[in-house]
Amino acid sequence: MSKEHSHEHAFEEMSCGTGCCCSGGSCGTEGAIRPVPAVLGIALFAAALVAGGDTWFGLAAYAGAYLLIGWDVLKTAFIGLRHGRAMDENFLMSIASLGAMFLGDYSEAVGVMLFYRVGEYLQERAVGSSRRSVRELMKLRPDAVHVREDGAVRDVPPSDVKPGTLIEVRAGERIPLDGVIVGGRSVLDTSAMTGESLPVEAGEGTAVMAGYINGQGVLYVRTDRDWKHSALARVQELVEAASGNKSRMEGRLSRFSRIYTPLVIAIAVLVFLCYPFVTGGSWGDGLFRALVLLVISCPCALVLSVPLGFFAGIGRAARNGILVKGSSYLDALRKVKTVVFDKTGTLTEGAFAVDEVLPCAGVSPESLLYWAAHAESAASHPLGRSIVKAYGGALFPERVADMVEVMGGGVSARVEGRSVLAGKKAFLKDAGVAVDDLEERGATIYVAMDGVLLGRLRMSDQVKPGAALAVRELRDLGVNRLVMLTGDSSSAGREVGDRLGLEEVFSGLMPAEKLEHIQELKGVNGLVAFVGDGMNDAPSLAGADIGIAMGGVGSDAALQAADVVLMKGDPAAVPEAIRLSMATERIIVQNIVMILGIKVLVMVLGILGLAGMWAAVMADVGVCLLAVGNSMRIFRVKTRQGKK
Repeated sequence: MSKEHSHEHAFEEMSCGTGCCCSGGSCGTEGAIRPVPAVLGIALFAAALVAGGDTWFGLAAYAGAYLLIGWDVLKTAFIGLRHGRAMDENFLMSIASLGAMFLGDYSEAVGVMLFYRVGEYLQERAVGSSRRSVRELMKLRPDAVHVREDGAVRDVPPSDVKPGTLIEVRAGERIPLDGVIVGGRSVLDTSAMTGESLPVEAGEGTAVMAGYINGQGVLYVRTDRDWKHSALARVQELVEAASGNKSRMEGRLSRFSRIYTPLVIAIAVLVFLCYPFVTGGSWGDGLFRALVLLVISCPCALVLSVPLGFFAGIGRAARNGILVKGSSYLDALRKVKTVVFDKTGTLTEGAFAVDEVLPCAGVSPESLLYWAAHAESAASHPLGRSIVKAYGGALFPERVADMVEVMGGGVSARVEGRSVLAGKKAFLKDAGVAVDDLEERGATIYVAMDGVLLGRLRMSDQVKPGAALAVRELRDLGVNRLVMLTGDSSSAGREVGDRLGLEEVFSGLMPAEKLEHIQELKGVNGLVAFVGDGMNDAPSLAGADIGIAMGGVGSDAALQAADVVLMKGDPAAVPEAIRLSMATERIIVQNIVMILGIKVLVMVLGILGLAGMWAAVMADVGVCLLAVGNSMRIFRVKTRQGKK
């Protein structure tokens, strides 16, 4: 089986995921109504209704119509019987309709089989519409990659392209592999991978993922992964994994159906045996009521409603850029009461910026930034680059000489002939500069000139725009414990915690220590979710009840260990995922109550003789369609304030 076919096969299984066999295998190929036999069957049925069942022609027409319309159901029931899987919808429909034929109710037997097949066809179409939102990801795999070699372009399969290859992406094409743009500018449509509806500007140096669409011009991309390890391939694997991961509720209902169906068959037998003695009616009436009861009792609608609800929820989440690896994790999200965040790359951008300029007396902020930026102009440290960016003015490299960068300390340089130092407090103290002992907050860079302190620059890791929203919405959703774990210093961690209103902040932690905190929190108050992005977060992601990885920036190890992946890397997607979980659970409970209520009502009416075979099929197939329609409401649920 090819890789592509295996992905598609996984989705076919995912749509049903239960022991139920819908319409003769509607989850496979047998369930589809074949046009020619269906049309011939309907034509024969119409002819039989005109001729009547008391003529040889009418009887032959009824029999032909029944076989043409119901052959797939009869065949699947027979195969199931041979393999010990008799207790399914096909078996119940077969014995019920054959029983009606035996009793002489030919039009009813053929009619309910036709109605049943049409209902299952409509149900399959509805399920297919929910499946498409996830399956679209499976169609993003490119057929060929435009590889540039020696000034020429040739098309090769994605699997043959190695990291470091220069590829060409033309306007309107999907970027086939992860990489970095080395030439050209464009506007990218990233919605298929991140759920972001707005186009994103990109140019030289921009990292891109497979699946993005090039909106204009030609882009030249240097690949940094092969196809197997690309973001798109990982997304496909994550979605495929969801097909085999059942929720606890789904598993319980599957087991319930194996008890429920034989129990109802036993009740139907009792109805048949007891009816003549209790009511004085005929054995034929008792048999008919027992057959009606069998059709009503089929658990397919009940068992299908749960995986269908979860699958619709997973599809809606995927549309919003949230990949859930299985229905068990979607179900568990609503039970989360403690959320633990990593700091760098999760709540913050991981990019420092100058937060405060604090010059000493007699020094202007502009002057402090001027000397610091020139001293740091050739430095490789990210803090140095942030200082240059904060200065924003014109730099004069010819004015800088003798620049020396001390790893973990700072830089020294001669700027306009004067000695300038910029770095940590200890670095300046070692150089004989008198530095105050005020408490540091975040990362602080001290600047001195000719041995005299000019002032301080406070640096901070920039908080992501969605971080504050995530904290606020999680509290609104009843998550009563929000914790941040970080390997940074206590001052840097406390600063971010204060900005976001997080009471519990633990700093200076190694990966093993983060995991210890997670283990201590588990079992205390509901489920614990950990949100992280880096390789050092992988143990905590695996150890938490639910691991949530930032897919846009996360490492491979984090994505592999996580149960949920946020493709946009936006922490505000965490409460969004919890809302989807809650909405999915509400819809599933509604489906179960509706299905059981209608079935019990029609069962009672059937035993009393007030519901015939048509009502029985409506109680089965009709209620399936109602459950499908109700499950599709998940695509209209608001997951953020003012956003569907």
